[in-house]
Amino acid sequence: MHQVLLTIPVLKDWFPPDGIPIYGFGAMLFLTFVVSTFWGTRRARSVPAVGMPPDKLQDMFIWIFVAGLVGARTLYMIQYANQFPDQSAYGLVKAFFQIWRGGIIFYGSALGGVAGYGLFYYFVMRKMQPRVSAWQLADAMAPILAMGLAIGRVGCYLNGCCWGQVAVEEACPVPLGGAHFPLLPAHAREQLVREQHLQTSTGFTLAAPGRGPDPRSVVGAVEPGSAAAAAGLLPGDKVVRVNGRQNAMVELLGDKTGQAAEELRKAGADVDPGSADRVARAYFPDFAAFVQAVDATRRAAPGVTLVETDWLTELVRDWPRGRHDLTLTVQRDGQDVAIPPFTPRTVGLYPTQLYETVSMILLIFLLLAFYPFRRHDGQLMVLCMVGYAVHRFINESLRIEPTLGGTPLTLSQWGSVVILAAAAGIELYLWRVMPSRWAAKPAAAL
Repeated sequence: MHQVLLTIPVLKDWFPPDGIPIYGFGAMLFLTFVVSTFWGTRRARSVPAVGMPPDKLQDMFIWIFVAGLVGARTLYMIQYANQFPDQSAYGLVKAFFQIWRGGIIFYGSALGGVAGYGLFYYFVMRKMQPRVSAWQLADAMAPILAMGLAIGRVGCYLNGCCWGQVAVEEACPVPLGGAHFPLLPAHAREQLVREQHLQTSTGFTLAAPGRGPDPRSVVGAVEPGSAAAAAGLLPGDKVVRVNGRQNAMVELLGDKTGQAAEELRKAGADVDPGSADRVARAYFPDFAAFVQAVDATRRAAPGVTLVETDWLTELVRDWPRGRHDLTLTVQRDGQDVAIPPFTPRTVGLYPTQLYETVSMILLIFLLLAFYPFRRHDGQLMVLCMVGYAVHRFINESLRIEPTLGGTPLTLSQWGSVVILAAAAGIELYLWRVMPSRWAAKPAAAL
């Protein structure tokens, strides 16, 4: 899993600390759009009866891509509304664009894509001359739809979302039998740790609460076989530095924190002024400076509440995207001991993202092979709908998803049922109204 594929070292003031990040999920979405447009243009040209000029086809892809993305994100926010506590208009709009928080749902993109196509048809296609054969266009685009799903799920794998249930231990050594995602930057941290309680965030627990005059965390227990255990972390270790930063910090609460922040700066602290959803914080170069600065600031700014806490707790709660490893310095038997960098990983999870990629690649070959043998126009799109609905229904049973409305099926499984029923209805309609390509052609006159 690589949420950040690379970083462009420019605009570091706007994108700290390393510059502009190129996210794996966004890169796969971009690649999907580029490949879909390129292949779609070539397929439209290879099917003259479609009648779609290349420039109009590219416009159609933009309409469908944007509308599909909006639908996919909207459906995710509806299904997982508990992950978005700020239900104000501003909070929902802000969360909509934070696509790395959770992700998207394909059936939402299908609904959005259909709406985008409908708008494009109404405003553009129906006015084109000569008329475009919509069903032949659908057949030409069916393999491209499967290809987009195959590439898009690679983006899900890189992003660490849409994974499956916990894999049995015997399956993990088998290719695609199980995957261990970096835990801290993954969405698995929210569900596996906080909701499912299947493991800890870091491979170890804390014995001390991380509050008071010495808020630095003390390791309680280390998970056997974890990356933390392999790095040499032991129960009773006091964490004194995290990723190179002194572990002790202080939060500033109250209406008039400006004076307190200035006093802390004078004492050598690095002060983060905070934002609408994060309180002001102060970090210190060493623990002695922390103790002296907190006492002095309490006397100088009595109206401000200073809460001592540790950097480890806050960092794990809001981990920076793109970073996988955790580096600790601990105090053990009165000595500082450097723990080598380690990457906490999830328990083995079925990589259902890659299962869909493999399934869609196979579906592409099936669609291309069946294309010359289709009975009527539109049948290839029907086959694509059936193939995906069956795959998604089965693949969904391997994922950790909530069921819908007290039924035994998830939202996506119900979506599969709807897509399968729609495919059957379309096929019955086309069988009756479309001329058969299987019918014998009349003999040519001598």
